[in-house]
Amino acid sequence: MLGLVGLVGTVVTAQHSVAAEPGLPATETQTVGYFPTIAEDTLLRGPADSRSLGIGLSPDSVEGPDTRGLVATDLFRYYDNNPDFYQRNQDFFRPINKGLGVFTGHDAFTVETDRLQRASFTVDGNFNILTREFNPELAHIKAGPLYFDVLFAGAGVIFSDFNGELPGTDLDQNDDGWAAFVEVGVRGLLRLSDSIYLSVAANLIYLPMENELAFRLGNSANPGLLFRFNLNEQLGEWEILFFDEFLGRSGLDVFVDADSPGVDRAGRYYFGFLSDRSNDFYSSNQAFFVNTVGFRASRPLFDNQWRFGSGIEHSDYWTSFSFDDHGTRDFLELFMQYEGSTIPFAPRFSYQYVSNDGYRSLLHQLELQLTGRLTENLNWLGAAGYAFRTGDAPETNDFIWRFELDHTITRSTRHYLAVGQGYQYNEFQADTRRSTYGRYGIDQRITSRFNIDAFVQYAENETSVNNRFPIRDRFGAGMIMTYLPLDFTAIRAMALYDQVDQSTTTDDSARWLYRVEVNQQFSHRLTGNVFYQYEEMNSDVNPFTEHFFGVSMRRYF
Repeated sequence: MLGLVGLVGTVVTAQHSVAAEPGLPATETQTVGYFPTIAEDTLLRGPADSRSLGIGLSPDSVEGPDTRGLVATDLFRYYDNNPDFYQRNQDFFRPINKGLGVFTGHDAFTVETDRLQRASFTVDGNFNILTREFNPELAHIKAGPLYFDVLFAGAGVIFSDFNGELPGTDLDQNDDGWAAFVEVGVRGLLRLSDSIYLSVAANLIYLPMENELAFRLGNSANPGLLFRFNLNEQLGEWEILFFDEFLGRSGLDVFVDADSPGVDRAGRYYFGFLSDRSNDFYSSNQAFFVNTVGFRASRPLFDNQWRFGSGIEHSDYWTSFSFDDHGTRDFLELFMQYEGSTIPFAPRFSYQYVSNDGYRSLLHQLELQLTGRLTENLNWLGAAGYAFRTGDAPETNDFIWRFELDHTITRSTRHYLAVGQGYQYNEFQADTRRSTYGRYGIDQRITSRFNIDAFVQYAENETSVNNRFPIRDRFGAGMIMTYLPLDFTAIRAMALYDQVDQSTTTDDSARWLYRVEVNQQFSHRLTGNVFYQYEEMNSDVNPFTEHFFGVSMRRYF
């Protein structure tokens, strides 16, 4: 697989991008070696797009790269109507389905009893070595409960003319030029019940210019688990909810020691796999746990036209399996919102406070929000309020506001605007940051085969409570043009600009990226890609320029 210098342990798999929401090419941990066009590359697809998933059953995509070809050639899935061993013994496998099903996508297990008619307990999880998205009739090799699939085979070559300094003293600063690969993707499955499979994908890649073999085992996922207890009560007109929710997300990788690393690098990019899969947020020794206890109550008022409500929550955060590095967040909200049909722009009044240090300091926020539809094609949301701090924290008085507009001008034109200043909360850490932001984008369909998307955005973020992120300003803009000259040919051109100014470091940067690529489907399972990319980074740390060219082909099975 194609990887990047500077993103240690990254294995690239493609995702379907949303053209209406193009993203900037860098994040806090991606100051160099980031490849923003991977999400646009239809060749770098993962094992979810194998033929055994059928048409459109992939959990990560609506359809595979060869769907139109499959339909055109009448290659549909075959079903045997006679019940198999697992279907004939459903009573035996039903407990396995319920127990393991919570770790598959889109499934959860909820318990309710007659003794507590308004109470429920839910278990949900995610561990993607367990899956329901598999059709055994299409497996290449079947041996009882074991199945084997060849997912794809491919080859490619890249060339980099890199001028600059690569990050890291262990990298050869003159190692640009050519890199090539030949790869095959496989998957093995063990059937655990009539609908649940243990699935392990692997990627074997040969690097001819280095004469090395690299191997990676695993599905590149971080297991997660959720427990939630709900107790609902109705006291007169009051609707009351008490809940306790525990959420865990782990960086544990059970296949981390099964890799055979190998890399062929050209400039900032490489084919193959590095020996380290960890990053700043996920590693085998790190985890994020959150436990939240909360109480909410609300009731209708004034002939059911308004609703008054309140809520209070306490959250505990941990960032390791030993449950140390403990943080807390306390939250309270009072609100009055309109639920009738007379006022055209439904108002909502709210007061809330949040504390990240056990009530030693409080951040208070008062806000009025209005939302509604101006016309059939024009939706908007507006809010304004005031924020201030009390307690041990430095005195802060801020005007908070936000305005969002989404306008569909014609069937071919849509634009949107989002601006504001407010406070953002971290889901897995006791962290609150003030941010001022603005974004405008437009999506224009010129013809049925030609589309243009453009955006411009700005954000100013204050330093985080734990100083993990510095204060910084960021500006970005970009344009993406897509042209489909033929049914199975896509030409894409893009230009992106990203500027970052940080107050506590010298790592300010300005970055330009230009890219042109052609994706071609040669047959119903054979696709090809060719691209050229130029990138220029102006920075105090590791500035560079790079011309980058690549060709690749992949055959799906």
